[in-house]
Amino acid sequence: MTPAIIIREAKADGVGLSLSSAGTIKVIGDGAAVNRWLAVIRKRKAEIIEALKVGAGEPATDSRGWPIYYAARDPVVVACCPDATHARNSGVAPDAVAAEPFTPAIRQPSAPLATEEERAILAWLALIEETDPATIAEVIGQCQRDADARDYFTRRAEAELPNPSLA
Repeated sequence: MTPAIIIREAKADGVGLSLSSAGTIKVIGDGAAVNRWLAVIRKRKAEIIEALKVGAGEPATDSRGWPIYYAARDPVVVACCPDATHARNSGVAPDAVAAEPFTPAIRQPSAPLATEEERAILAWLALIEETDPATIAEVIGQCQRDADARDYFTRRAEAELPNPSLA
């Protein structure tokens, strides 16, 4: 269970978690409900404090995706381009109880980017009229280190170029 889910589930159970002025966790709610959550709160104290700091809009890492958690409904993922901090997204969901940056797992390629693949990707970028050298370098760099990105761009090249193998 992530700290954001702990905060959300505790709130749904009637337990409010917030930061005290001293930077510790302030717990309020019905005594029985608080007692049900104390062991989890103690075990994950440092992580919950960090999540509450992010929830308060303190600086955090930039992220392209932010799962936003609510007390009475399912979470929603907010996508940001360019990457954003929690503080920048704070107005997006004022009724949210927590949010945390989403960091996708990157699947490493099993082999280096082949010359033919790179040529096809570059040809596809030219086809869609992408001419910005920084963007082109970013796409090629991502294809070199992320198998899913490579698969995506090579599939686009195969689907849209007249003869991607001759690109």
